[in-house]
Amino acid sequence: MSNQSTSHRKTPRQFSWRATAAVVWLVISVTLATWWVIFGLDQIDRISQLEGAAPQSVASEIARRHRMLMSEGATLILLLIGGGVALLWHVLTEARRARAFKEFFAAFTHDLKTSLASLRLQVESLEEDSGNTKLMKRLVKDTVRLELQLENSLLLASPDDNSRFFLESIRLSDVLQPMIQQWPDLNISLTGDANVWADQRAVESIFKNLFQNSLIHGRASRVEVTVRTAQDGRVLIHVSDNGRGFQGDLGRLGRIFERHGSSSGSGLGLYLATNLASRLGGALQFLGGKKGFNVEVSLPVKGDQ
Repeated sequence: MSNQSTSHRKTPRQFSWRATAAVVWLVISVTLATWWVIFGLDQIDRISQLEGAAPQSVASEIARRHRMLMSEGATLILLLIGGGVALLWHVLTEARRARAFKEFFAAFTHDLKTSLASLRLQVESLEEDSGNTKLMKRLVKDTVRLELQLENSLLLASPDDNSRFFLESIRLSDVLQPMIQQWPDLNISLTGDANVWADQRAVESIFKNLFQNSLIHGRASRVEVTVRTAQDGRVLIHVSDNGRGFQGDLGRLGRIFERHGSSSGSGLGLYLATNLASRLGGALQFLGGKKGFNVEVSLPVKGDQ
């Protein structure tokens, strides 16, 4: 307990010391720079007043002003260099810390996802041999949910850098058909097919979050996925379910950590689905309807980007 208390006390002190040093540096630098502006304007007036004065007094005054400018200028330069070096050091330190945290988080989630995938395969094998299918379906559903939560956490922690995407031509049926087995409580049907130019992992995450939203928040038992090609050549995927739907403001959906009711979640899944579709060059639109929940996903084809 004593060690933990000491470590907790150090962090605020370190922050306070750094904040105080930054404020002092900023105040001194701004004050000195302001003084230089005032001093420069004053010199213009003094030079005009020295016209006609004795050469000796003029030389003496110029030498004094020269020493003042040199000392104050050197001080200002040193302050700027010190502040710049300190800021650069802080940026590099935070970058190293963020990179180390990201590498740890990626390794941790990868190992955990591997274990969960292995567990899900074993549960699915047991489901085929066991008569207690209700329990096995529940285990499959829980493992899928944990995998999706880990994937969402990793995507949320990663920066919005589109260069991390591996864009390729993807057949939507090749991505969506394997997902049907992951949601035993959902009857997922697929109508139509098309190739899209996207990152497979991002596309999988978009539809996993939509299916999970239909099951958990919509309490749906059936999801229909319809694929068609728009007039401009882009692929439109309409996802609709037979759940409870959404009665609130559709414009507020997809905002992270915003609750829309007592039973709603954090909004992370719909936020990531919307964000990923946008980063792929497409869009995700929530549609109103009298029954169920309706979403339309637009994805580009090769040559659109």
